[in-house]
Amino acid sequence: MSAFEPELFGLSEYIPPEFEKCPNEYREPDLKYANCVVSYDQDRCVLLRDLHDAKEFRKFFLAYVPFILATIAILFNIFFVVLGGVLFANQQVGSKKRYAFLLSRSISTLMALTLFYIVMIFWKTGGFQYSSATIFLLMGCLTFLTLTGTYLAMTSLLYIAIVHPLWYKQKVTLVKCLIIISIIWLVAIAFSVCVGLFGATLFYHDSAPFYCDFKTCQQPIAIVVVVVLSVCYVSVMVFYVCMLIRMRLRHATRLVEGRRDTIVSITTGKQTNIRAMYRLSFNLGVFAVSKCPILIVAIVALAHLEHLATLGNGYKNSCKTYLNGSLYLQVEILASIAAIVWLCGMIVDPVVNIVCDPRFTKLVKQIPENVSYTFSRCCRRGRQVVRTCEVGEASDSEEF
Repeated sequence: MSAFEPELFGLSEYIPPEFEKCPNEYREPDLKYANCVVSYDQDRCVLLRDLHDAKEFRKFFLAYVPFILATIAILFNIFFVVLGGVLFANQQVGSKKRYAFLLSRSISTLMALTLFYIVMIFWKTGGFQYSSATIFLLMGCLTFLTLTGTYLAMTSLLYIAIVHPLWYKQKVTLVKCLIIISIIWLVAIAFSVCVGLFGATLFYHDSAPFYCDFKTCQQPIAIVVVVVLSVCYVSVMVFYVCMLIRMRLRHATRLVEGRRDTIVSITTGKQTNIRAMYRLSFNLGVFAVSKCPILIVAIVALAHLEHLATLGNGYKNSCKTYLNGSLYLQVEILASIAAIVWLCGMIVDPVVNIVCDPRFTKLVKQIPENVSYTFSRCCRRGRQVVRTCEVGEASDSEEF
């Protein structure tokens, strides 16, 4: 019996002559790759192995793991939004400013997670296409920019509350904070839509609804995106460190110049401010750890942009997938690293805020153990808990 013919009774699957050197790699669905034209320096068996590696990696690290992490993240953030909404509705006007920014950040996270589920559905039903790639890039950029804007605003307001408390009380109103949040969202959405629409052409420029040349469109946009993300990331870290140093110097100067009877009050105020600063530092730490890999992935992608852009040549078909298996694997490794770290940050962020905020922790401790309570019952009980948790006036820095 020939090696190219199936054995009797179907005991062995047919292996085409193109893959007879690698029977262990060949699978029945791979028959469609037998007619693909390969160059003289390419090995069909190596291409088949790379393709299978890409499919196995994609199945686990771009499907199962992100789906589980996204589910955990969306549950944690829904829980945080519910608690934050209760606190926002029952706190003093001053404290509402901080919770407005926290709720805005969590809403941004929930929107991104919803878009992530949509991408997963698109991928499972029809594979990655221009539309799904657009949504993937849009949601990543949106969360990055909204978080950056939120932390810059929160750091600025905390600094004003510490250094200029009277001006903060009189001039920084809840309405102005809501306006700042709206501006952050408008800028983030506008930039993210542009990144999604034009960035997706890098991998699907032949199937995109408009033409975007590599040299005049794709590459400049990629450079702008990496520069903007880098500036946003560094500015958040640098601004916080500068504010922390300036605050410490200010308190040291006040202690030297102040009278003895005011030293105790200055020291007490410093301890309160330091607690508020450390609480914000935990949030920024999560931001730094979770967003740094995304920035690294963007820089690596920019360095290999011309090589990755070859995936956009022609329409997607079985031969294109077969010939570019190793390249698809590289892209999927970059995407999986960004997605997993991004989702882990979304899980840790609400946990850090709940643990570091006394009002959140007191509210959580009072939640009934019966998890079958309805949302409205939890809200009504939350109102009573918040009232019992209030212990006098909070200082301006404690609002953050």
